[in-house]
Amino acid sequence: MLLIRFILISLIIYMIIRSFVKYSNEEESPKLKKDPDKSSNLTNKKISKEVGEYIDYEEIDKKK
Repeated sequence: MLLIRFILISLIIYMIIRSFVKYSNEEESPKLKKDPDKSSNLTNKKISKEVGEYIDYEEIDKKK
């Protein structure tokens, strides 16, 4: 029982420290964020209507 308690407390402490480290890294490096100009180019892309074909669906009678 003591070992399980130690493992759980260690896990909680590890998770808390890890979250603080990630938070501090986000504040230090804003350069890693995407530029708004580059991300807007991706959303403006459109697919041409010439891509692909339209095929009519026809029902086929199944004969027994």
